[in-house]
Amino acid sequence: MEIKLPETDLKSVQRLGSTELKDESGGHVGQYFFGKGQGRTVFLFGKYKGTFKTHAECQAFIDGVTAVIDDNRRSRSEATS
Repeated sequence: MEIKLPETDLKSVQRLGSTELKDESGGHVGQYFFGKGQGRTVFLFGKYKGTFKTHAECQAFIDGVTAVIDDNRRSRSEATS
C-alpha cells in the first residue's frame, strides 16, 4: 500500500487546513491536518495518530504504518496457504 502526503508550505497557510488521504486505489485511509503554529497531524485508518513538525516526519510515519499493515497482511496470507 502506498500513501503519498501532499506537500504543504506552512509559511503560506493562514488557517487550519486539512486534506483527505487516499491509497493508490483512491480509497479513503485517513486525514491530514496542518496549520501555521499548529504543526501537522496525520490520522490513519481510524486508529493511528501522529503529530509532527515536518513533512518528512509525517511521510515516515505513514510509511511505517503502511509497512506494518502490509507485513501483517502478508503473514496472514502465508498462514492460510
